[in-house]
Amino acid sequence: MLDSIDAAAAPPFSLTLGPELTIAQAADTHGLLLETLSRLDGLNLSLDLGGVSDFDSSGVQLLLAAQRSMHERHALLLLPAPSAVVLAALRCYGLDGELKAIRSVAAKEASEEIPCQ
Repeated sequence: MLDSIDAAAAPPFSLTLGPELTIAQAADTHGLLLETLSRLDGLNLSLDLGGVSDFDSSGVQLLLAAQRSMHERHALLLLPAPSAVVLAALRCYGLDGELKAIRSVAAKEASEEIPCQ
């Protein structure tokens, strides 16, 4: 699975998304992710989700699709410091470990304070 991929092989390409990742932005964000993925050429992808204030199941689906695409390319999707809102949503769906998020302790602690909706 993803554990066998060498995350240190190349520096990741970074992309900032937000402040909203909801159904209203899903089509535009999906297009941006597809365009970005097509240009990575073996690089890992680091998504900056630190400024995301609204995040719903559409955002979760986009992250899962991006992770699957990265895995097919033998690369990693990294989430270096997702916002508390993103972490809380991933926790609610039971995906906080599945997405292999690299996160700060402060963001993790903050996500535990946000209830599932």
